[in-house]
Amino acid sequence: MTTGLQAAARRLALGVRTGGGRTGPAVVWLRVEAGATRITHPVGVEVDLDPDFFDAKSALVELLPVPRRGRPLIVELVVRECGRFELAFSAKLESESRVVLDEEFRLPGHPLPGMPLPEAAKHTAAPTDPAVLAEISALFHEFVERYEQIKGRPPALRPGYSEQEIAAAEAELGARLPEDLRALYRMTRDDAAETGLLGKFSPYPLDHVVEYHQPGSLGWNDGPFDDAVVFESDPPDTIKRLSRNDWWITFATDFAMNNLAVDLDPAERGRPGQVFEYGRDIHGPPDYYAESVADVLAGVVEALRDGDYEDDESDYLQTYAGFGGVGLDELVYHDFGNRDLAEIVDRAEETQLIHINDAVDLDLAALAPLRNLRELRINRAKLVTPTSSGLHALESLAIEAERIDVEALAGQPTLWDLKLAGAAERLDIAVLRTLPALTRLDLSAVELADITPIAELPQLRVLILNAAQWAALRRADLRPPNLAAVERTATCSLRETADWCEWLTGTPIQLGTTSGTTS
Repeated sequence: MTTGLQAAARRLALGVRTGGGRTGPAVVWLRVEAGATRITHPVGVEVDLDPDFFDAKSALVELLPVPRRGRPLIVELVVRECGRFELAFSAKLESESRVVLDEEFRLPGHPLPGMPLPEAAKHTAAPTDPAVLAEISALFHEFVERYEQIKGRPPALRPGYSEQEIAAAEAELGARLPEDLRALYRMTRDDAAETGLLGKFSPYPLDHVVEYHQPGSLGWNDGPFDDAVVFESDPPDTIKRLSRNDWWITFATDFAMNNLAVDLDPAERGRPGQVFEYGRDIHGPPDYYAESVADVLAGVVEALRDGDYEDDESDYLQTYAGFGGVGLDELVYHDFGNRDLAEIVDRAEETQLIHINDAVDLDLAALAPLRNLRELRINRAKLVTPTSSGLHALESLAIEAERIDVEALAGQPTLWDLKLAGAAERLDIAVLRTLPALTRLDLSAVELADITPIAELPQLRVLILNAAQWAALRRADLRPPNLAAVERTATCSLRETADWCEWLTGTPIQLGTTSGTTS
């Protein structure tokens, strides 16, 4: 008897073209998450999908279980040349090749929600500071006057909020906004017309501020497999070197996927209420923008006083107040060859991320003067001696080289992320026991002389190996004791992934399945 799920799977399989010179079955993976579906297939395997496939996909997904929040639904479809198909699915796996064992785990610099609120930001019923309110009021009204003089019409700014409305929004946020931002909201509810009140940014209405903050949603690359090094903002020690903070409050946008936030929990040299930018155009850490909201508004008004603006036919009045920093200091060297690493040292005193491609012989000891280098990626080298003990800030090191002197890694105190690839000889990884901070390790693209040291790394939380390496660990019954997330490279079936997960966790992983034929 044909079930509804089987019929939907058959319709999906009919949308996959088989034959055409392909050897072996066609494999398609679907990842359904937050209402969106991502379609992939194994690396190196070409799969042709007919337009009907996408309609069939939507119909199939409606019949499958809805995954719980924070967990995807993984679907695997295998279509053989004879027309036979098999469909498997699970809402208990991270992907077809990854397993998350501890959903609360975060890599260094990636805190979970629940951070303590600084004393100075605690919510109170006090009205806005009268002196700050007077300062912001004067700047706001000067902006309005100068705008009207230039444009011949007043700016389309709605009247502001009452103290009671601001206090109600703060109660939902769980914190008191900086006094100057409170004062700005007393003047206007938002700048939806993009008049230029805060330069290229426009304040959000308070209900949006509350909505976008719940539940501490501002964060970057917080997954265990993400590029997760958190770089230092400029100037140093102003913004905490974190991927997210409960007390970063987004309050303005440029309507082009960039935003401003006020920082209620600054670093040692920072100031409560300082402003930073983040979003589509900001690569790396948050970009320190201004000391305060008042400084941003004052900069706009000063630019208008000086005639430093452009006027067009829109509502926007473009000023040229100089805010924002220089962004992430990153260097990329192509075709490095036999060049001297001293060349990098001469240029890279403040650099935090360096890529070196196609080098011949590198001894990383030469980079020791780079006190701010946090991430180093070496691609397609001949020989690398990773003498990195002098790199006191280095957190992430990726080496792809024909020869890697692994012993030179010994004792690196800050290195928590390591990836080795490309070595022509088997590597002896016993030295990894000397890396006290090692948290994430990727050895999937090298051969190992002995797999057992991996099980002797108590700080290791994220491990990426190939299928043969995982099989060797399993044969030896060696499971690293504190793993939070794992990945197995190379193509594996969903059943194999579930079986691997069962071995790691001791918990059975049930797959939903159906099969049939397209004929």
